[in-house]
Amino acid sequence: MYTERDNEIRGQMSFNDLYEPPERTFAISRVFARAHKNMSLNEQKTLVYALTQIDFTKSIEKQDNLIKLDKKMLAAAFGFKEGYDINHLSADLYEEIKLLPEHSGIEIADKDKGLFSNGFVVASVSRFKNHFRIELSRTYLSLFMGLEKDYLTMWSIDIFRMMNKRSVQFYEFLREITDTRKDVNVCELGVKKLKELFDIPKEGKGSYMRPADKGGFDRHNFEQRVIDPLCDDLRKSTMITLIVQADGKYYEKIKQGNRVVGYRFAWLFTARPGVASAEETYELKDQIDKDPKLLKVAKNIVDGKKKPKKKPKETGFVESCNDDGYLEKNGFSSWDELEKKLISN
Repeated sequence: MYTERDNEIRGQMSFNDLYEPPERTFAISRVFARAHKNMSLNEQKTLVYALTQIDFTKSIEKQDNLIKLDKKMLAAAFGFKEGYDINHLSADLYEEIKLLPEHSGIEIADKDKGLFSNGFVVASVSRFKNHFRIELSRTYLSLFMGLEKDYLTMWSIDIFRMMNKRSVQFYEFLREITDTRKDVNVCELGVKKLKELFDIPKEGKGSYMRPADKGGFDRHNFEQRVIDPLCDDLRKSTMITLIVQADGKYYEKIKQGNRVVGYRFAWLFTARPGVASAEETYELKDQIDKDPKLLKVAKNIVDGKKKPKKKPKETGFVESCNDDGYLEKNGFSSWDELEKKLISN
């Protein structure tokens, strides 16, 4: 019987042979989030993968700055596809990351704390038969380890799914200004701020500025090549989810009269993306607001976590809800599924 494998060339890597990239929480200092950085997309993904291998809550003294990266997981993080020739994997991956040390330069200017620094967060990249090794610079380990305050948690798979370097920068920016107490966060950004955020020149090549006699700012191409790719990437993320607007776009144009003066973005956030996405968390909160009985279920579950489990009475609340088909009616297949989503809030 013919199968797809019959059409494979020897030495090719099946997509199923690749590992799934790690879905883990990692953390960076807010100072690093605000710093000027110039890594490529795959270099940023490599650093993120390295950061998922350390415990950001532990002190620097208790951790190693030499981090081993599995080459198959790194390939999955880069988005290598089915049919990739495994014989070239190590060499091709190394080509993507060998300049990471010199591209990992950061410029810190935290004027509020009087901090100014210019250096490199990755000291070296080494290639071995089955893995790579990243050496983090000891000078900057405090940006990633021993974090107790002024840090941001992020979700690794959100970064690995991105196809655009600027999307990582935008994700960091939104994460930094997110107010975790709010159900919906909103920010308004002008073209000047967006250009500063993505290191787009004010004038000249790559600035999206036409000669004054030909219309000045090329807004159409700016939206198509800068803003739309950001939205395409962030709509796939889990920790931060952009809210689609009435016109189907993930941003709203801010106008003064007929003149566009900026862009408004709205997004949802969850601190526990491994349990429920930002959108699912928001929908569950909304569902609880509409149906107090679901809140009662949540309270019972939380109380059950605090006390020894006892066999419920036949007239208990859980049984009556189950008899009423409450789980099925609200789209949950089991109490475990409901519990995971409720406990995440």
